[in-house]
Amino acid sequence: MKKVLLAVLIVAAIALFYFSLTGFAPKADEKHPEVDFSVGCVECHSEVTPEATAEWQHSKHGKFKVGCFVCHGDGEVNFKSKPDDESCISCHSDYEVDWSKSKEKSCFDCHKGHTLKFHQERS
Repeated sequence: MKKVLLAVLIVAAIALFYFSLTGFAPKADEKHPEVDFSVGCVECHSEVTPEATAEWQHSKHGKFKVGCFVCHGDGEVNFKSKPDDESCISCHSDYEVDWSKSKEKSCFDCHKGHTLKFHQERS
């Protein structure tokens, strides 16, 4: 268990370092609502967005405790309500796609946001 926690912390530290180097920043109009940031994301979002929270908890990211901040930012300085492909590639560089050669234009065209299951059905 300690090895898994250590691995998650290392991945999170690398992701934060990567974000600082690549200019990961929110759009000017994207701000997280005013909240008490001493309360964890999951604690609040299990009431505010229970379906998304449950999807994340049952996904591989949730099972390995990959925190919300890795994809969405810290909520205070950096925040993305909808992460972009750079959020994915920071950890999954082996899967980087040349979108100019694909009919899809984003990781999320195939992977559903919080479950991240492959080949989501399109509506």
